[in-house]
Amino acid sequence: MTTVDDSPSTPLGGTVSSSTGNGAAAAPTQSFSVPRRYFADSSDWESELERIFRHSWLFVAHESEIPEPGDYVTRLMGTDQVIVSRTESGDVRTMLNSCTHRGTLLCKADVGNASHFRCGYHGWTFANDGKLTGVPRYRELYGADFDKASFNLRAARTESFHGLLFATFDADQVSLRDYLGDMAFYLECFLGVSAAGTEAPYGAFRFLHQGNWKLEADNFSGDGYHLRHAHRAGFDLGLMGSQAGSTEGVCIQFEHGHTIRAQRTAGVEEIAFPGYPEERWPEIRSQLSPAQVEMFANSTVMHGTIFPNLSFLHTPRAGGFDPGDVDAAMVQLRVFNPVGPDTTDELCWLVAPTDYAEDWKESAFKTMQRQHGATAFFESDDMENFRRMLQVNSGVETRARVAANFDLAHDHAPYEAWFDGPGNIVGSDISEVNQRWFYQHYLDLMEG
Repeated sequence: MTTVDDSPSTPLGGTVSSSTGNGAAAAPTQSFSVPRRYFADSSDWESELERIFRHSWLFVAHESEIPEPGDYVTRLMGTDQVIVSRTESGDVRTMLNSCTHRGTLLCKADVGNASHFRCGYHGWTFANDGKLTGVPRYRELYGADFDKASFNLRAARTESFHGLLFATFDADQVSLRDYLGDMAFYLECFLGVSAAGTEAPYGAFRFLHQGNWKLEADNFSGDGYHLRHAHRAGFDLGLMGSQAGSTEGVCIQFEHGHTIRAQRTAGVEEIAFPGYPEERWPEIRSQLSPAQVEMFANSTVMHGTIFPNLSFLHTPRAGGFDPGDVDAAMVQLRVFNPVGPDTTDELCWLVAPTDYAEDWKESAFKTMQRQHGATAFFESDDMENFRRMLQVNSGVETRARVAANFDLAHDHAPYEAWFDGPGNIVGSDISEVNQRWFYQHYLDLMEG
């Protein structure tokens, strides 16, 4: 563990502790801002797709969405449409959803089961592993020596982490495990509570909204500053429950631009896992390492961003707001695909331990939908702010003269971390250190 005060005398990049080495450039220790054009310009959006999305590990699905051979979902990787398929042999393949003949969209459904995909334009047929198996009249029109294998669907590397499927088209990118690096220690705190693993019991929910994708990614990366202002109505209604009590928090940064903000109830010595059935607490302690238990116990909220566009939120908010609902910790995954500089295609999932009771999962789902669903209290607040930011960021003078500022709490670190874990740990609950880290990595890729 490395604990710093985020002051100019302690360069952030020089203190990152990572099992894979500190490959990211040093985060800023003086005044830091991001030009507004990065939130509005079409040319920068196109550069993002090439420089960032094409070369990163991107979350595409949960394994439980495609449990049987032939199951598939169609998703986006940036702006590239892909098919994520469980092949007949049980492997998972992620392939461009584009016929290799003339480029027509191959599979039109969002979800289904198929052994083959047939193009509706000229009838080319591909197996669910991407191999071209049928070309009408190919001997007559192409010749007997036509090489079908050279027209297989373009496939991405696909790897899994606790049931989460990631893909990349970059053959030179490090493995997914190395890309996650020390962040895996924290992800396992809520993904590894059960030996049975995880599932996404209700599938994915998709919606479009106005706003640049980075606004939401940086919000989840560590923005605790907006909560009492943008979401004041939610606090006034008591929707945050115990999270509104006495807490202490940290912000953590990792290689490759990943970040986490975590809170726990202050002053509690007992090892407890609120939101999880008490009879399952011994299993949680056995599943996690002692250091992970120390970090995760008495958690009130944990959220962050896996660079570039996968964010997560863990909260043990009690129940689903209806009489008889059980206490259920909610884990939500969010993906932000930039279909334009001003439009974000978003998907969200509830992730739950596979073998937990159905009423527990239902309560967690209600919490997700009512707090952080597409039309929920907190999302409505955030989406309005993102839309308003978009409204002004396209202004010529704004882009030229008024940058987005991220100077909050350079020298403000009032807490000592209550756990000994990896990454660069800053003892501050309200800070923009995570956003500085996220955007420094972004700018390194865009301008390097």
